[in-house]
Amino acid sequence: MEQLEKLKEFRDLGLSEKVLKVLSKKGYESPTPIQRLTIPALLKNDKDIIGQAQTGTGKTAAFSLPIIENFENLEYIQAIVLTPTRELALQVAEEMNSLSTSKKMKVIPVYGGQSIDIQRKLIKTGVDVVVGTPGRVIDLIERKLLKLNSLKYFILDEADEMLNMGFIEDIEKILTFTNEDKRMLFFSATMPDEIMKVAKNHMKEYEVLAVKSRELTTDLTEQIYFEVNERDKFEALCRIIDLTKEFYGIIFCR
Repeated sequence: MEQLEKLKEFRDLGLSEKVLKVLSKKGYESPTPIQRLTIPALLKNDKDIIGQAQTGTGKTAAFSLPIIENFENLEYIQAIVLTPTRELALQVAEEMNSLSTSKKMKVIPVYGGQSIDIQRKLIKTGVDVVVGTPGRVIDLIERKLLKLNSLKYFILDEADEMLNMGFIEDIEKILTFTNEDKRMLFFSATMPDEIMKVAKNHMKEYEVLAVKSRELTTDLTEQIYFEVNERDKFEALCRIIDLTKEFYGIIFCR
């Protein structure tokens, strides 16, 4: 833990000047706990990793920065990131592209709801990292459009949500199309037995990197919630805004 306390700046994590410049331009000031745990581990050894941290704690950068740091301009897919929803697939792909230090590194999202012809054309132009939902990834594999037999990284994002949405069998199926010498990274807010079972069945030597619960939220944020009927949601939101002297917020909706 004392070692972790020393890793207060991105520079302390072993990242190159190119990556540090990109982080500075994006306004990243200091690494989050999961980034301080994960980035040095990914850069300094070859173990597989199970990372436990809540949503919104910087997991995307935690696995993206080492991939970017070790990027090589090759003619095959080097990493795949599986996400439970298309919204998250788009978000992760956008974040990875914005962090990239090389114009040659191509990251594309693949998901149901978008024309498969569009995704086929993108894949045929060459791709380094695929971010996708399990169903669409399987579809592309079965159409022989995606080849995952030379991966460097296999990443499962929001693993517990994958479990809740019934994707475990799909993940197992996708893994049968991948090479054995890849590096595996599972990220999740919780670690149910089913997720650990997949990890033990497919990972080699691995380490669990968990953010302490007291580090998951900030003391500066008060967290409250209101239970309302479906039909009353809009009116309740309007009242909250009216009652709040200076309302600053993000409203998430379907």
